[in-house]
Amino acid sequence: MTRSQNIQRVLWIILALNIVITIIKLAVGFATGALSVIADGFHSIVDSSSNIIGLAGLWIASRPPDENHPYGHRKYETVATLAIGAMLLLVSWEIVQGIIERVTSGSTPTIQTLDIVIMAATFVFNLIIVLYETREGKRLGSDILLADATHTRTDLFVTISVVISLVATQFGFGWVDVIVASGVVLFIVKAAFDILRQTSYTLTDASVIDPKRIERSALTVNGVKFADRVRSRGSVGDTYVDLHISVDHAMSTDQAHAIATEVESKIKSDMEGVVDAVVHIEPARERISDWEAIMVRARAEADALGISVHDIHAHLEMNGDYAIEMHVEVPAHLSLGEAHAIADELEKRVCKAIPRVSDVTTHLEPLEPEVPSEEGESEEELNLLTKRIAQTADGVAGSGAAHAIHLHRVEGHLTTTIHVTQPASSTLAEAHELAEEVDRRILNQLPQIKRVVVHVEPPE
Repeated sequence: MTRSQNIQRVLWIILALNIVITIIKLAVGFATGALSVIADGFHSIVDSSSNIIGLAGLWIASRPPDENHPYGHRKYETVATLAIGAMLLLVSWEIVQGIIERVTSGSTPTIQTLDIVIMAATFVFNLIIVLYETREGKRLGSDILLADATHTRTDLFVTISVVISLVATQFGFGWVDVIVASGVVLFIVKAAFDILRQTSYTLTDASVIDPKRIERSALTVNGVKFADRVRSRGSVGDTYVDLHISVDHAMSTDQAHAIATEVESKIKSDMEGVVDAVVHIEPARERISDWEAIMVRARAEADALGISVHDIHAHLEMNGDYAIEMHVEVPAHLSLGEAHAIADELEKRVCKAIPRVSDVTTHLEPLEPEVPSEEGESEEELNLLTKRIAQTADGVAGSGAAHAIHLHRVEGHLTTTIHVTQPASSTLAEAHELAEEVDRRILNQLPQIKRVVVHVEPPE
């Protein structure tokens, strides 16, 4: 029997018991005119109605995922639970109206000993229902069973109060009936708001599991260096989790994927009710050095001014500060004063952006205008050049690795793009180093090539 079928079975049993209790309470209430008993009877009607709503909600919730509901239909169960809370508030208002009518009319109910005995018996029925429904709700991880059990639990206090009011009324204290009926209203309203609050958590995707607990579970998997950005949503028994994990940046894609799969399985096994866990993989890179960070920031400041820089060097001085040297390219037609103003602005911005930099020295270089060549290479020359590019790249990456080689002339200079095949198990770090070596060799061995773009890819 499936989870949904088990929950439905429990609800059918509870519904049958609630119908019996409702009939008994209303029969006693209308026979005696006791307002507290009538209110309790209405309370039991809501019990029965909530079971019906729950069954309808479960029928919808048990439907499999579809195109419009890829996560399934479980939240319809929560919506049905929300309706239970709303109905409790409606009944509360009906009871309040009855209390007002009793106070204004001044009537007093007539109570017999048998009526008291019958109401005491309903207390036993309610106790059985609460214990049974709570146990099954926890076992099945059902919001609707637990919510209905919470609601039914209020019946225990309500029924005790009603029995006391019947005894008091029998001894001539009719006003106790009104007071108890008012207390019933308060219990019902509290139960309603408890249910509404809990269902709102689910409907608004509030966190279901403590993120620290999920992090600890992920970190037990070998290879996981760090876990963060943990989220969970859903409800008890239907929880969805996603998180980011960091693994060694030198790890292959296959290895990283295997770790992510293990993390998913570990979370599902450690935390009951998790139906899906999405694990995002990130490379765990070592912290870059201070001088690397300085050079990156210096280049960013140059880019912000539209200035090209190269040969950036950072030197640690005796006082612990850094001094930077860099070559700055400026248009050749500028005067020395104009070029110096540009460099001076860059120096000021770098010092301001990087507090540990106390000195910046710039070397001005004229940027000559590029004149396109009037004559291009012949087809035979281009074919020969392409062949030499392939041979040079294969010398680094292996025979037959180079392919899809293209030559372009950009502003008078030859540029080549080349694709290089490497095993899928190669790390990103290895691929980057290989691309740099291919770039370096082509530029050294083929001086007519001014720029190289290398794309490393796995075999198809």
